[in-house]
Amino acid sequence: MACELIFITGATGFVGSATAIAAVKGGYRLRICVRKHSDRLRVLLSEYSEQVEFITVSDWTDDAQFRGHLDGADYVIHLAHPLPSGTDKEYYFTPAVKVTTALLKEAARVLSIKKVILTSSIAALMPLDGIPYGGVVKEDNDWDFNVDETEDFTASNDPRGIPMRLYHASKLLANKTAWEFRNAAKPKYALVTLHPVFVYGRNPTQTAAKEIEESSNGLLWYAIMAGIPHHSYSQVPGVHIDDVVEAHIKALDPAIPDGSRYLLSEKGGSWKEVANLIHREYPDLGARITADIAEEFLSTDSGKAEAELGMRWRSWDQMVRDVVDQQLELMRGGQNTKY
Repeated sequence: MACELIFITGATGFVGSATAIAAVKGGYRLRICVRKHSDRLRVLLSEYSEQVEFITVSDWTDDAQFRGHLDGADYVIHLAHPLPSGTDKEYYFTPAVKVTTALLKEAARVLSIKKVILTSSIAALMPLDGIPYGGVVKEDNDWDFNVDETEDFTASNDPRGIPMRLYHASKLLANKTAWEFRNAAKPKYALVTLHPVFVYGRNPTQTAAKEIEESSNGLLWYAIMAGIPHHSYSQVPGVHIDDVVEAHIKALDPAIPDGSRYLLSEKGGSWKEVANLIHREYPDLGARITADIAEEFLSTDSGKAEAELGMRWRSWDQMVRDVVDQQLELMRGGQNTKY
């Protein structure tokens, strides 16, 4: 493993930055692909500057823009994906398909690349219109994952849910694109996809309290403070950021074979448990969440990740504490000290 090189996208984000930090701490070198210069990420990785290089690619939908940038890499970790924001289909769908295809094509040209890891989502394992009654989300369900790209996604009774529905559709499209490419092109590298549920925990890139809105932590914080989950995907459970990072590093192991898919989800948990913890441990927070929230989380089966990656999930309590503690520290004018 010593000095192996990972080409990584999305390292300026929540999951990507934490993954990048873990990778350099583990001895890997990184070639970080960004759309624009990021001082914050450079500061986070400054202690490991000899292991890190940055490249800037402005138009990720153009295949030619990646030419040569993957040369010499041993692995690719593709985390970048448009976050739920706005209602423009092209904002979501074009990168989902074109960027995925461009990276997989370029990786196939580079013979040194052993494995490509795509960070997908539980959304890619859920039909766009919901799971069948009584269904359990896992990697091998025989459900209908097709997306009608001509659908009018703005025609909704829940306008707040439109960005999340578009994000869901884009994850389905990206996942389909990746596996169709793999099956048709038969590249020499192994392809692995990771499918986390909502990711919660300390965010390495967050430096101000208001920035919580820029990550999935904002969904949890809003539910706690406003008293209601505020989006149509509030039944999706959570997973700790450290578990997601650990899964990325473990998936690099040559023992993890081509074609592997892993759902990353902590077992159990409920909004009632979140409410009880908040009122027990943070009585002065001003939270409006109450234990009478009846909504339960979706049923998930993450046993495959446990058996093959050796995952042991951190608890819901730890997720909630880490999010709330970091937010309180930043609200009091403190700094993000974990990383």
